[in-house]
Amino acid sequence: MLVQTQRVDHVLTSTAGLLTFRPLRVDGEITDVHAWVTHPRSAFWGAQGASEHEVAEEYERIHASAGESAWIVERAGAPIALVETYDPGQSVLGEYVAAGTIPGTAVGMHVLVAPPEGAPEPGLTSCIFAAVMRWLVDVHGADNVVVEPDAANDLIIAKNAAAGFLDVPGLTAVSLPFGDGTKTARVQVCSAGAFRASALASHATARFTAPAGAAPRSAHHEVPALDPGARHLVEHGAAMHRILLAKALREFIHERLLVARPIAPERHEEHDEDQPEERLGDRPSTFGAPREYEVDFGGRHLRFTARPYPLEHLEIDPHSILARDGQPVHLLTLIAAGADQLGIGGDYLHTYLAEVQATLATRTRASHRPRPSAATLGACPSSQSAPTGVQRATYLQFVEGSMVEGHPGFVANAGRGGMGESELEAYAPELGDPFQVVWLAARRTDCVTDTCADYGPLTDCGQRLMGAPMWHRFCDTLRSKGHDPEDFVPLPVHPWQWDNRVVSAFAQDLAAGKLIYIGPGLEIYRPQQSLRTLLSMSDPTLPYVKTATAVRNMGFTRGLSPAYMSNTPAINDWLQNTVAADGDFTAHNVRLLREVATVGYVGDVYHGGQTAESGEKTAYQKMLAGLWRESPIPLLSEGCVAATLAGILHCDDHGFPLIGAWIEHSGRNAREWVAAMLRVYLRPTIRALDEYALAFMPHSENVILELRDAFPVGSFFKDLGEEVAVLRADYPLPEECERIREDKRGTMTDEERALSVQTDVLDGVLRHLCAIMDANNLLAAEDFWHLVRECVLEYARDFPGIEERLPLLAPDFPHSCLNRLQLRNPTSMVDLGDQNASLVYAGRIDNPLYRAEAEPSLR
Repeated sequence: MLVQTQRVDHVLTSTAGLLTFRPLRVDGEITDVHAWVTHPRSAFWGAQGASEHEVAEEYERIHASAGESAWIVERAGAPIALVETYDPGQSVLGEYVAAGTIPGTAVGMHVLVAPPEGAPEPGLTSCIFAAVMRWLVDVHGADNVVVEPDAANDLIIAKNAAAGFLDVPGLTAVSLPFGDGTKTARVQVCSAGAFRASALASHATARFTAPAGAAPRSAHHEVPALDPGARHLVEHGAAMHRILLAKALREFIHERLLVARPIAPERHEEHDEDQPEERLGDRPSTFGAPREYEVDFGGRHLRFTARPYPLEHLEIDPHSILARDGQPVHLLTLIAAGADQLGIGGDYLHTYLAEVQATLATRTRASHRPRPSAATLGACPSSQSAPTGVQRATYLQFVEGSMVEGHPGFVANAGRGGMGESELEAYAPELGDPFQVVWLAARRTDCVTDTCADYGPLTDCGQRLMGAPMWHRFCDTLRSKGHDPEDFVPLPVHPWQWDNRVVSAFAQDLAAGKLIYIGPGLEIYRPQQSLRTLLSMSDPTLPYVKTATAVRNMGFTRGLSPAYMSNTPAINDWLQNTVAADGDFTAHNVRLLREVATVGYVGDVYHGGQTAESGEKTAYQKMLAGLWRESPIPLLSEGCVAATLAGILHCDDHGFPLIGAWIEHSGRNAREWVAAMLRVYLRPTIRALDEYALAFMPHSENVILELRDAFPVGSFFKDLGEEVAVLRADYPLPEECERIREDKRGTMTDEERALSVQTDVLDGVLRHLCAIMDANNLLAAEDFWHLVRECVLEYARDFPGIEERLPLLAPDFPHSCLNRLQLRNPTSMVDLGDQNASLVYAGRIDNPLYRAEAEPSLR
């Protein structure tokens, strides 16, 4: 129980700034509290008409109580909220605690935000509510929090839902003593895990880092490991292993590393050699109809049930996988024994096995916490509610942080090599709290910098990039140390990078004052799916921050090259002035999220001309760089929200797809929804390639949908500077953009160019979406691919002759395989400077667009 004898103040970081929690001082603060609880906005508090003396008596009673406490929340020394905590077992809820209806370890809570003196501050209530919950669950270790609002208080009930509270069965309209009478209460409970997975969790964190030189007047709480014994592996390991095993079989079969043989219904263990063998590529009579298959892998003969779909995709039932010998099936053992089958290169077997193990741990870690349902995720703010910037950012991050699958094709997709268990709990996007970016000042002469044309020099646009408060702190800190801010540029650093790499690897630079520690930022950020790209939750109009983070994942150590930083904004300017200005892009509300400013530190000893023997830049040369990318929030149309395209592939813990919830919430049918999505995803990908020879990296994490009432009305493409490529040697480019030209020798064929659509979109995203929609009775597979084909044909009608330029509707295309890249060398899959030469093919694969024929039938 929280009692007022615990006199240590606690400081939390929130989207509204630093918040201090301390006991209420009855003698000195009761006048303010009286004004708050008797304000007309506080009608449900039950103190309307109470005198100051009566309010003082009530809080003196609470102060003397063994089961109740009252607290003040301060910001910048000014009280802004009142919090009451209580032991439910000693309260009006006591009988329900005794009956086990309410957890006995729960903490009761009431919160009241001070009435505004002027115009209301958008998002303040959400921020304070989130901070109170963080304080209860992360500082004081509450397993559960219970509330009993008036059943008619719709506003607070909605806020409770956003924080993860659920109704207690049987107590949704219960009469409870209240003052001199009673109230009809709606009793709700929120577990610690449910809050951490909630939409409001992004607004506050208990992981406060004090500024450099700050006096320790207030204690901060070091959040303990949430699962120190790795119980997630024991409790969820078997279930997540089955899912990962099914995915591995699906993708290895898809890439023709393994051969799946359909089993005839009448056939069991014996194979009739006189009967022609049916192969996976043969068109089944009905896509999506479950049937049995067998495969030999790692010396084991396996059988399973799967639904077949185009592009040699088998949606395997994880519970159906059995071995002929009746022994348990373990993915890691199969991979180790089947290394030759999989073509695992050289000495990379153990590296790949470790990546798969880490991916399994990532999935179990995520499953150890409550996850929001598809219905909850799909209920985006309506256009009629005119969502504010804070609400838009909350929804964007709620969906983003709920993605757990990672890349749908790669088996080992979440290695995150270098991060420990507690660090993953803090920084993994599907788990992590908000956190503060660490800011350094780097001497301008020791850095390469660039900005987009409308931003001016980096030394002049710091306020637009960091926010005014942090920019002023940056300048003031430098002046206090005797430096001219004009001589330095801001350098964002991920806190993991600061702790694990920068202090030890750049000790000389810090000691010499070439790098100056400014301290933690005033804003809090949330990691995106890419781990090192961060969204400001304090001011979502600020650009994303992308940091160098020397964690290895999916074949790359996630650094940032200062060489790339030197011209990334120039490339973005060219893209904005050509591709983004294209009439077809604007007609379909498709925009680019520009990387508007970059910085790379080159004043260290690692940039003294020494490189790896291979000629590649070493990891140490990519440890201190950063960039700022536009946020979609200020670019959204009125009434719209944003959500990652990865949401169309997301299914909740019960297997329900988020796209189904979006379709239902939109009031449209599946055909309309998918067609609209394709017009802002597939069509612009084709347009960029057709008109500008430009290939995006259009996997689902790199595209953000604009939704109006859950219906796609636009999109944003991102990750431009490193991952776009011009695929023609003769396409005119400014000199500063030449590094994105991939077809430098003029040898690339139209068929190879078309693969940037066929491999990355059709095979990489839509193959998986087709299976989800068919299996969930949203849209039949044949109808789905008909819609995709119609999108291409619609473009061809608007821009005749594309079939002569890009064979998108050809009978088949080269089968480019992602896992084969990783299996060959899991530490360096592709050469970013010549990605096409790095690709691995497995023959040709039938094109579902060539075969789509039937008119869609709506379900």
